[in-house]
Amino acid sequence: MIRVSEEQYPTIKQMILRAPTFVYSILDQIIEGTVYADTTAFQTLLFHTKSGIYYIYGDINKTAVDQQLSYCFLESIKQKKRFTLFSSTAQWDTKIEQLFDGLIRKLERYTFSFDEDMYNQREKSEGHDYEVQPITEHLIKNSLEFGHAYYDEYWDSPANFLEKGFGFCLVHHHQIISEAVAIFKSNDYAEIDIMTDPNFRGQGLASMIAETFIDRCLAHAIKPCWDCDISNTASIYLGTKLGFTKPQKYSIFTKKEPTLSSKTS
Repeated sequence: MIRVSEEQYPTIKQMILRAPTFVYSILDQIIEGTVYADTTAFQTLLFHTKSGIYYIYGDINKTAVDQQLSYCFLESIKQKKRFTLFSSTAQWDTKIEQLFDGLIRKLERYTFSFDEDMYNQREKSEGHDYEVQPITEHLIKNSLEFGHAYYDEYWDSPANFLEKGFGFCLVHHHQIISEAVAIFKSNDYAEIDIMTDPNFRGQGLASMIAETFIDRCLAHAIKPCWDCDISNTASIYLGTKLGFTKPQKYSIFTKKEPTLSSKTS
């Protein structure tokens, strides 16, 4: 496959249908990444973040992508790095499973559509005395879940997130008790990631901080995005309350962990 130049990113962005938010983050050059194509006609595309997250899109019959995916997979093993592959269709699911026979595991997730009218008509979360603060370097250092390693993985660095991303937290006696941050963001989309301290759950804090995040999106003409594992009933319930509807199932594939026998052989 050929590596697509950044000058071609706007063309590709117009060609593809709805894709994971990280794909648009790459195309808008908000995070580092690489785009591969079978030919200059861009019939098949492979998107690759620096952290090892991939998305495959287009014609499944192009053999060049088989070789590129195999190379990326072997490199991830050699370098002991992450390999997470997002599939765009059921046809790609089948091809990926055939290509990596026995070497990967399949996980199913939902992506939701955001209904702004439903969101605006819902009953807002009750107020709390907790202070809402935008994410800063100081708060990143004190986060329970979204520390420096998180922003290194998904945003290339905390500095890049602070410059190009956004997020909010609830603070109680100088302690972060709930956060909502953009795990990925583009010029048009922002995918939400939420954490609440287990000691403060059951108070509606996740709804409250999510509303702050969503309101910020709407104020800047950005569409909020909500994805989760199909088994995450709590996330599905919360997302539905916030106006995320019409769940659509998709698949991701990750490397299988080596068995004990393979580690010791």
